[in-house]
This record gives sequence, structure tokens and C-alpha cells, in this order.
Amino acid sequence: MDSEATEEIKRHFDVVAESLRVEVRELRQELRAEIQEVRVEIQDVRRHSDVIAESLRSEIRIVAEGVTGLDEKFTREFRNVREEFREQIGEVKSLLRLSYGELDRRIKPS
Repeated sequence: MDSEATEEIKRHFDVVAESLRVEVRELRQELRAEIQEVRVEIQDVRRHSDVIAESLRSEIRIVAEGVTGLDEKFTREFRNVREEFREQIGEVKSLLRLSYGELDRRIKPS
């Protein structure tokens, strides 16, 4: 090959190489821009998730307080019901003693 053809091929490769460099730079810039957009979106999602999480924590606290209140209320009611049963059982026992005492008097002549 002659030197003129070699120079022409070299110039052609230089043009192609420069074109590829420009294209790679442009693609790199586009990719960086897209990555930046994704980072912004991720930050937005993170902030939104943090807001939702805090809201849920607050609601869970409210529910926990309600459960605690119900537990205390049910405990009091259970104690009241238990006391009422004791009183009623005591009354039934008294009535049974009275009834058996009456039966005993009828059966056993004096």
C-alpha cells in the first residue's frame, strides 16, 4: 500500500474514533442525567415511605393505647362479674341451707 492510502485510512479511523468518542461522551452524559433522575425519584420514594411509616407508627400507638384501655376495662368488668357470681352463689347457698333446714325440721319430728 502506498503512503497516501495509509494516510487516508488513518484519517478515516481518526474521524470514526472521534465520532465514537463524541457519541460515548453524549451517552455518558445522558446516562448520568438518567441516574440523577433515578436518585431523585428514590429520594422522593424514601421521603414518602418515611412519612407513611411515621403515620403508621402513630396509628399503631393509638391502637395500642386503645387495646390497653380495653384490657383494663375488661379486667374491671371481669372482676365485677366474678364478685356478682360470688354474691349470687352465696345467696343460693344460704337459700339451700334454709330449705334443707326446713326439710330437716319436717322430716325429724321434735
